[in-house]
Amino acid sequence: MAITLKYLSANGPGLLPAVVTFDGNHTLIRGPSDTGKSHIWDCIWFLLGGTGILEHFPESEGYDLLELAFLHDKHEYLVRKAMAGGAARVLVRLDDIWVADGAPNPLDDLEQDLGELLVKLSGAEGKKVLRTRSEKGAITGDDLRHWALLSQPGMISRDATKGKGHGSDKRVSSYSLFLSGLDDSAVELYKSNSVKDQAKGKLAVAESELARLQRLIPADTDRASTVAALTRVDECLDMFTTQLQARSLVLKELRRQIAAEGGALTLASTQFASATSIRERFTLLDLKYSSDLARLGATDEGIAFFQVLEETTCPLCDTPIYQHVDSGNLKPRPPTMYREAIAAEAEKIRELRRGLRASVAHEEGRIAHAAANVQRLTTSLELLEEQETSVLRTAGQEFDADPRELAESHTRFSSWLDAFDEIDRLKGEITRLEQETKQKRTALVRNVGSHGDEVGAIARQMLNDWGFMTIKSVYVDPAACDLVIDGRRRLSYGAGKRGLFLSAMTIALMQHALKEGHPHLGVVVLDSPLKAYAQKEEADNMDRDIPTATVNTSFYGWLSRFEGPGQIIVLENEAVHPATARALNAIEFTDDHAHGRQGFYPPRTLLAPLPTGE
Repeated sequence: MAITLKYLSANGPGLLPAVVTFDGNHTLIRGPSDTGKSHIWDCIWFLLGGTGILEHFPESEGYDLLELAFLHDKHEYLVRKAMAGGAARVLVRLDDIWVADGAPNPLDDLEQDLGELLVKLSGAEGKKVLRTRSEKGAITGDDLRHWALLSQPGMISRDATKGKGHGSDKRVSSYSLFLSGLDDSAVELYKSNSVKDQAKGKLAVAESELARLQRLIPADTDRASTVAALTRVDECLDMFTTQLQARSLVLKELRRQIAAEGGALTLASTQFASATSIRERFTLLDLKYSSDLARLGATDEGIAFFQVLEETTCPLCDTPIYQHVDSGNLKPRPPTMYREAIAAEAEKIRELRRGLRASVAHEEGRIAHAAANVQRLTTSLELLEEQETSVLRTAGQEFDADPRELAESHTRFSSWLDAFDEIDRLKGEITRLEQETKQKRTALVRNVGSHGDEVGAIARQMLNDWGFMTIKSVYVDPAACDLVIDGRRRLSYGAGKRGLFLSAMTIALMQHALKEGHPHLGVVVLDSPLKAYAQKEEADNMDRDIPTATVNTSFYGWLSRFEGPGQIIVLENEAVHPATARALNAIEFTDDHAHGRQGFYPPRTLLAPLPTGE
């Protein structure tokens, strides 16, 4: 998993693009100072996700947009970013770069963070590294850049390769990942200061709660005696409950019988009242019948009296009666008919009275039966109520303990037991929290196996090829993320050798990672690896035992033969033999616009004249 840089360009309105194209395995960009070589390094760092502001100088005036193209497998990616800063725009050709007619496929916007994309393409996606001993995080683009892009000041610096301050732990972790292929997922974290502070706060709360619970329990009380006392209370409550249940069953049966007898008494009383009411109504009806018979008898007597009276003239006018009334009423037949009708009506009433007497007798029988039931049920109900009262009265005599006191004792003893349990839990919690606040720190020793020796072997062969034939032993110190050469730390050498040895380690780390399938960006960019070694007047360069010309010639020769794995881009001041330059297809900056390429930025030739004011 690796990327290959394709080209870098700077663009501005009305200006010729500034472009450098990179070969697949090795690229040499050579020229004197102030021709833009270090600026190219800065632009690559910037376009691979680096932060900061690019330095401006006269040649870069008017340029405002940078582009970096790189390849991964069969896909081409393009990163565009304003020189003033801001977010990067990432484009990609997801299909083949070229189609049948020779025209490139179009670029599509990629909605992904640049750093996350580089981590994914380098094979480090999902890998975890230690940011500090108390925090893990994912590999970032900064980790990839740090171990792939070497600036001129960084090469000769006496500082450790991991850097200083914040981020140094993370760089050690990422170095170990590139070296061994193993991340820090299995490493146990230290507690952070915030976690420790939280643990201290929890510890204070737990100790305060422990003291409060201990005050709740009498000093002469222990768990065993509390359990025994609670057991006795439970036994008494069980006995009380058993008696209550038995008494409840008796009361339940009594009250069921009371309810049944009460219902029956209500029904009998209703029947008694109903029969009494009906009998009273029948009595009233019999009185009516008697009154009707008396009225009919009086009427019949009046008619009979009328029949026996003699006819007389009117006492007032002395006229015969026939002149005053209907003569038909004076005939013998109509009064007789009236008396027969009265007799028939009277007989009907007497017949009704005979039927009424039977009904009255029936209701009196119902009344007698209902009255007997009422009397019987009333007696039975009174007896059942007396039994219920007796059961309730004897309830207090069957149990000598006070249920309320038993309940209070049960609550008290149970709360003590809960307090004992909570005290035990809090003691364990306090022990755990004390351990959290006093976590023992141990050294972290990553097991890189033989990977360090293999990178050292690659670096030793490389240094031998660069002219340092006397070097016999090179290995990696994984804790320092640096080389040990012939028993000496790299930082103990002079500036020139420090830079070359660090360059060798960086290239060897890339080659080993790509060979073993470990995560790595897949490209190394070196800014002036030979310059410091060539400077005789440097006080920090007194251990130079190999002639500069030998080192330069050997280095360039080795670079021309480099075929991977990986890509190396070298930005250098030191002269190169023309034949080697041709073999490298080197890009030469002359610092003279009249001869060859002046520098990264072309001479100030405008593509189109700028508008002029009137």
